[in-house]
Amino acid sequence: MYEFNERVRYSETDEHEQATILSVVNYLQDCSTFHSTEVGLTVDYLREMKRAWLLSYWDIYIERMPKLCERLTIGTCPHAFRGVLAHRNFWIKDEAGAYILRADSLWFCYDTERMRPAKITEDMLTPFGEMRDVLALPASERKITELEVLTEAAPILVQPHHIDSNHHVNNAQYIAIADEVLTEAAGGKERFHAGRIRAEYRKAAVLGDTMLPKYGSSPDGGLIVSLQSPAGEVYCNVEFIRS
Repeated sequence: MYEFNERVRYSETDEHEQATILSVVNYLQDCSTFHSTEVGLTVDYLREMKRAWLLSYWDIYIERMPKLCERLTIGTCPHAFRGVLAHRNFWIKDEAGAYILRADSLWFCYDTERMRPAKITEDMLTPFGEMRDVLALPASERKITELEVLTEAAPILVQPHHIDSNHHVNNAQYIAIADEVLTEAAGGKERFHAGRIRAEYRKAAVLGDTMLPKYGSSPDGGLIVSLQSPAGEVYCNVEFIRS
């Protein structure tokens, strides 16, 4: 288990002085990077090994968005490994220790030389020590329903600020883009603040790609945004279920 302390910066907030969804998901991503660095599995070390961790699925429960200048504790703990796949819990607590966010995630180990998933080896597991399912969140179907009726929004060109060190669109960016699509569709009145977010990653978008956002209502009362290529390949499906 690993935790670090954070304070919400002005640059991370929206017009309501609440942290943006991009900032919040970045907190989680930073936490896993810090944890790996603390145990010696730095980004540079993994690069030398020709390995990377790529995200396959998020399941995020948000009680509320953090507020400007609020002091937070952000934590993570890997809790299961099998074959090429790894599960990680994440959480954000307020200053009193109450959870304001809980999440589970599924990652896969990737061979950057052969360009394919790779089995997780002991030298990538042992440094983390004891594995615990800290949050015991309910099991979740990681496939997001593909809707037959979708409304198409304006295309989005992948820009340099979307890209991370893997030369792909960063996982947090897909969620932020999907949230923006729904916000614009609702005339700027429906930005996500609390509830559940599920994100299913299928194909990595890269610099210069065009994403075609398509959205519609899901069977369980949520809203789904499917970010697709012009050929209809899915980059990422994101479901928002507001509380």
